[in-house]
Amino acid sequence: MPSPHESAIAALLSALSGHAATVIRESDLPVDCPDAGLVNVVPEDPEDVGQHLGTGTREWERPVDLETVVRGPDAATRDAALDAALVSLAALLLADRTLGGAVDWIEVGAPQENEAVPMMGAETLKGAVLPVTLFYETTDNPME
Repeated sequence: MPSPHESAIAALLSALSGHAATVIRESDLPVDCPDAGLVNVVPEDPEDVGQHLGTGTREWERPVDLETVVRGPDAATRDAALDAALVSLAALLLADRTLGGAVDWIEVGAPQENEAVPMMGAETLKGAVLPVTLFYETTDNPME
């Protein structure tokens, strides 16, 4: 049985499975961007943010970056594609803010655009990072 930390990431990946782009986890960006785009899910370390004294319950926050890359022949097309991809990502995640009960809450932040995408054909690519934070609780032993 996976830990609550891994269960939260697995639920996030499951929620993103309906996205048109290829979704990968913590991978080096491939050489070429798929036509439908790419989302690289990069979880950061969980942060222990509190305890419910006397209950054995610990509260966690886990930042996750959704590195998103789209392709387009011109700047206007890339801008529109990136906006559509980010809107779709947010909609998928906010449709169920508990990710099927794997987390208590999910928060989606504002995208941080990045024009420099280290992939072949970079002149036809545009990227952004969509920051997400997962909030969840564990027992006193965070691996149970």
